[in-house]
Amino acid sequence: MSTLSPDAARQRVWKVCRILGYVTIFEVAAALIYFYFFKEDVPKLLVSSLFIILSALKAYFIMSEFMHLKYELKAMTLTILTPFLFLVWGVIAFLWEGEYWLSLKELWR
Repeated sequence: MSTLSPDAARQRVWKVCRILGYVTIFEVAAALIYFYFFKEDVPKLLVSSLFIILSALKAYFIMSEFMHLKYELKAMTLTILTPFLFLVWGVIAFLWEGEYWLSLKELWR
């Protein structure tokens, strides 16, 4: 990004901010529409998947532009993204395991 002029860099930052704003507005609108109109009709897994994908998209834009990962070497990018992916995997694993323990607790009641 250092090869860009200050005006071009500012335009790029504002472009990413607009994209993040649009995605956030879409997420809020989708949540409100789901909650008030389609709560019984649409499966919760589908809505949750949509929010996870949109949140990952926002994380990508934030990490690529504001953390300058788009402009780094591939090794540096992998050094930062690999622990992030392990963190996501760990959260999913703990949630999965917690659901299992909850089902065991309900089984023994």
